[in-house]
Amino acid sequence: MISFIHPELAYAWRLFTTLTWTNFKMRYYGSILGYVWSLMKPLAMFGVLYVVFTVVMKQNTPHYKLFLLLGIIIWDFFVQATNAGMNGFIGNYQMIRKVYLPRIILVMAAVSSAFIGFFFNLIVFLVFALIDRVEWSPRMLWFIPLVIALYLLATGIGLILSIIVVKVRDMLSLWEVVTQLGFWFTPIMYPMSNVPEKFRFYEFINPMSGIVEYSRYILVGIGSLTKMGYCYDMSISFLIFCLGVALFKWKEGEMVEDL
Repeated sequence: MISFIHPELAYAWRLFTTLTWTNFKMRYYGSILGYVWSLMKPLAMFGVLYVVFTVVMKQNTPHYKLFLLLGIIIWDFFVQATNAGMNGFIGNYQMIRKVYLPRIILVMAAVSSAFIGFFFNLIVFLVFALIDRVEWSPRMLWFIPLVIALYLLATGIGLILSIIVVKVRDMLSLWEVVTQLGFWFTPIMYPMSNVPEKFRFYEFINPMSGIVEYSRYILVGIGSLTKMGYCYDMSISFLIFCLGVALFKWKEGEMVEDL
């Protein structure tokens, strides 16, 4: 470690990276197929929805399989990351009581372990994009800030949920219902252009709608992007992350007592 880095920051970074990789490896510990299982779920959902929307409902969006696959991969990461973040604190109660560590790292490492799986899923998406002969463009670089916004949004929500679930364990089941409903209200299976114009504003209040829609425009060339909407997603994700961090630091001591 570079000598001029503060020892506490160096310790926190080592702990964060170690916990992130440990969480990722433990998720597939004892599994023969390992990471393949994490890919099976989004691919299985993709296969079913692709058949339904192209064969039954005659969806004719260009590059629809990429359109659908990218939306599912992004949403699957959001669900996995927020669930992991919600359990990051209560799932490590023995470590919290025995070892000194910045407890916020437990939540952030849990979210980051899900991000590793998201990265591998994106590689699979890129393979599909090459097969489908998507035209590459410099605009694709704008996907990087969206990925950062997605990570910050999931981390912020994970931190907030980790506070609530200490007192209300029903939050585990409630959040599952919320994400299931969110899947249908986020434009994953359909383009935003299919949403009646008078409802689009309310659709875009959900930052996941913009992240999914703009990601597909940037990587697949389907849909549209507005500077105001793009900046809104960046800003709201950052604000939710900051809110999550502030609330966690505020409630941290109380959370330890309630474990």
